Amino acid sequence: MTTRRPDRTVSRRTALAGLGAGSLATALGSASPASAQDGIDLSTHPLAGTWAVTTTGGIVPQHHGPDGAIVAYFPPNYVDPALGLTYQGPALGQWEADGARGARLKFIQALSDADGAYVGTFRVSSGFEASEDGQTWTSAASTRIIVRDAANNVTVDQTVPNDPPVTATRIGASAESVVLPVATPAAATPTA
Repeated sequence: MTTRRPDRTVSRRTALAGLGAGSLATALGSASPASAQDGIDLSTHPLAGTWAVTTTGGIVPQHHGPDGAIVAYFPPNYVDPALGLTYQGPALGQWEADGARGARLKFIQALSDADGAYVGTFRVSSGFEASEDGQTWTSAASTRIIVRDAANNVTVDQTVPNDPPVTATRIGASAESVVLPVATPAAATPTA
């Protein structure tokens, strides 16, 4: 784990990205309809499809395409401890099979400040595994996060635990197909 700017924390971003959820172009490699894993066809892999991903920061809809593309739709903004109010675009990237039910992914997001100025990127690399029935998945034990500033300098490069794990439920065509977990409010902190 390397942190280049110790005053910068990524706890909120870590929770939202815990996947979760992967990055693009040269940083990502190229898209292909088959995985590097023994020619597994991604269109029949249990992780292909559309998911309601549950993070500690809320639900993040995500699509894993049969061509290896991934799109994650995070909330439009968040408060960054170092940057203040930060706006984020959708996360775009690649996924590939890692066995019959597992996968690896990378994605990247562009970031801007409250005035609309570009402030850099947020990149995630992680893994996850589908349940036996293919209707849910759970993140790997850790996620690598790389944050770059507007000049493309790395400001954060660290591997963080997915604790609690990020989970997802497959989104089907009917209203009954998605059963989201009931939110459990955190225990109140007593004040003296």
